[in-house]
Amino acid sequence: MGLDLRQLLKERLILHPRLANQPEVLNATVAARLAAELPPLVPFGDAEYVGGDWILDWDHRLPSRHAVLRLSAYYTEARRQAAEQARERRLAEIKQDDIFPEFDVPDLSGMPADESYEAELEVGAAPARLRLVSDWRREIAPEAAERAVSIVRASAAFQEVKARTTSRPQGLGDLEAAEWAPPCESGHARWGIDVWYLLTYNGMVGEGRAFLVDGREPLVVRERDFQFRSG
Repeated sequence: MGLDLRQLLKERLILHPRLANQPEVLNATVAARLAAELPPLVPFGDAEYVGGDWILDWDHRLPSRHAVLRLSAYYTEARRQAAEQARERRLAEIKQDDIFPEFDVPDLSGMPADESYEAELEVGAAPARLRLVSDWRREIAPEAAERAVSIVRASAAFQEVKARTTSRPQGLGDLEAAEWAPPCESGHARWGIDVWYLLTYNGMVGEGRAFLVDGREPLVVRERDFQFRSG
């Protein structure tokens, strides 16, 4: 069994300095309880985790009522060390700017990581579902994208959506392999690819149906509605 990153959360939770200086946040934030609320994390592909850092980040408000739980997961020790150095530089920048409470200071987003996740939470409450926010989330190899689209196109679920869609504009395009979906976000046991089928778009907001394709088996394992806002 590989490294359970939730155990690392129980052992160490890094607090943004603006949160660390608020006793009510410290009293309401119990790392072990946060860890118990989270699902297991599964590394992408054939990778293995060698470590991870959990950060409770500031909401840029005083007093804080919300926070962002961030996870930086690492496949190599070199990446972990690079993240530690970047975080030390960011903390030094925060310390330099943290003169008066009314002054804004940077948060701890954008740290180096092989997998980056975040979840919003109210202080003292359970975190929302972890979301993968790594830039490579939408980088899908052409053969994997073609496989996922073909599986969706042949599925009964997609045929049903097409059958009940009578006024879809032609300019909305075809099925699109949009992004990787980790188990902690999708609820499926394995990584998969979310394939999007856009149904409406008014130039600002788009809505459609997403089909999650299993990363190994030729199956559509979940459907959901999605919405995005451009600009």
